Amino acid sequence: MLDSALHRQIEAISAGEVSATELTQGYLQRSQRDNPQLNAFLSIDPEGALVAARASDLRRTKGEALHPLDGIPYALKDNIDVAGHVTTAGMATRRERVAEADAAVASRLRRTGAVLLGKLHMHEAALGADGDNPHYGRCHNPHRQGYTPGGSSGGSAAAVAANLCSFALGTDSMGSVRIPASYCGVVGLKPSYGRVSQRGLVRVSRRLDHVGPLARSATDLPLLFQTISGVDHQDPNSRSVPLAHAEVHGRRLRVGHLADLHTYGVDDSVRTLFDAAVAQVGDAIGATEPVQIADYDFARTRRAGLLLCEAEMLVEHAADWAQRRDLFSPRLAAMLEFAEGRSASDLIAADRALDGAVLLLRKILGEYDVLLTPTTPQPAFAFDTPVPSNQADLTSIANFAGTPAISVPMGITADGMPVGLQAIGAIGSDLLLMALAERFEKLRAENT
Repeated sequence: MLDSALHRQIEAISAGEVSATELTQGYLQRSQRDNPQLNAFLSIDPEGALVAARASDLRRTKGEALHPLDGIPYALKDNIDVAGHVTTAGMATRRERVAEADAAVASRLRRTGAVLLGKLHMHEAALGADGDNPHYGRCHNPHRQGYTPGGSSGGSAAAVAANLCSFALGTDSMGSVRIPASYCGVVGLKPSYGRVSQRGLVRVSRRLDHVGPLARSATDLPLLFQTISGVDHQDPNSRSVPLAHAEVHGRRLRVGHLADLHTYGVDDSVRTLFDAAVAQVGDAIGATEPVQIADYDFARTRRAGLLLCEAEMLVEHAADWAQRRDLFSPRLAAMLEFAEGRSASDLIAADRALDGAVLLLRKILGEYDVLLTPTTPQPAFAFDTPVPSNQADLTSIANFAGTPAISVPMGITADGMPVGLQAIGAIGSDLLLMALAERFEKLRAENT
């Protein structure tokens, strides 16, 4: 049962085939065995998890389950506040920083009766994507020790892929849910901007931050998305985002796919799998057409987005930066020092540069229902190799534009590592993207 997808676990716990306590004990035992090698969890709360699981079982015996997720064990990236728990954000400055209140998403999950197992590994301050944290060690890819799980939500993807929890939440500022989903072979969603509250996060960027779920099956994402989303009047970035029609079966979608992948530095192994995935989607859902993006400078726009993140983190961590600068890693310190040297006009120019992504996707998604790309230009790589500069190029554009995007596994390279297919849709097309991912997932299973 631990290896089952979330919806199978919900069916089993509802039918009385397994209890919340049994599920929780199983995950705790597996984490005790496997986490020392993976380092996916930064902290685990066995006592609290078992108390919550037993309370869930008692509710179910009385027929008073709170929600389908009641009793389901999950985990959170460690930049999401949970009252009474430390929120490290992967930083040395925050080793003893106990949250006073739940983040909005943590509060929503608490009300379902879901069982929190613990907090997950992440890149320092969520500003990076290789899962190599100088303060808390490396989180390893479950498919190969010594390889990155991606980031910054690397622990979230690794824990789901290694079956250490039923599902997890991560945060995504330039691809930080979808990159690790791709590298670890799980599904990950970045919702439409504002649909899920940012309140209670240790922020990277108000404009770019999104909270999103990771799971082992695309079938599980709609329930998680609906559970954590909704207007939060205490979050100035929260907004009502009407959702578009989600039906895929029997509907011919207009599908565009990114062409000339070599131009974007996409590995041959990824291109081969992407071409096959595009053909599968075309046969089952709708004819696909190549999309050219000739005048969009991925590197320049990525650098502009990074500058906004670096500058905002000077505000987010202002007290620690002023008083405990020695506890910032040399890499993070250099990034913040770079931002200190920029002018106000530099920041305005960077913000305006991101508007190009808004206009580009507005144009493309005016012609197509969905744009398909590889999630990452490469599969996971070894820790001791250079981090590819283009790692977040294909994911960051959706953050810049605020559009939803999803990563679903599209295959395994000849070297044995998973890679993801990314689908990007217009704002409000979240359910459509999840339905498309579920359809693609089933197609792959039928053809395997």
